[in-house]
Amino acid sequence: MVSVKKIDGKDALFDPRTDILSDDFEVAYVKSLLAKQPGKDIASVLMDQQVFTGVGNKIRVEALYRAGVHPLSKAGKIPAKVLGKLIAAVRSYAQIFYKNLEKTGTNQDFKAYQQEHDPQGNEITMKYLAKEKRKVYFSERKQKLYT
Repeated sequence: MVSVKKIDGKDALFDPRTDILSDDFEVAYVKSLLAKQPGKDIASVLMDQQVFTGVGNKIRVEALYRAGVHPLSKAGKIPAKVLGKLIAAVRSYAQIFYKNLEKTGTNQDFKAYQQEHDPQGNEITMKYLAKEKRKVYFSERKQKLYT
């Protein structure tokens, strides 16, 4: 059974304002949704398809790494400028990810995901998030924890 949510009076399966690949993506709207979940780990919020439609684990890990944000940071503690950088990293890496998939059928452009070290030689830590049943990969040296 599919659940349909009304958006602006129209039936839609998703909100294009949250679709990371959409031209209709709205940073301000996504920030307003993030503001409603200040105590949640940013790693969890990034996987919430009502907030970031299209983000999967690989995009989450790489965007957090590229923005320098630790996955266990609380969404409400991340400074606005850093949050803007993270949202831009999500959209930017998604473009890279899907272009690679389209071109070669695979994507191997990973700096943190399933890596032992990042390109600068920093150790990458893997943590299993039991609630999500997913792994996150991050650099303690490069990614700042906001709590």
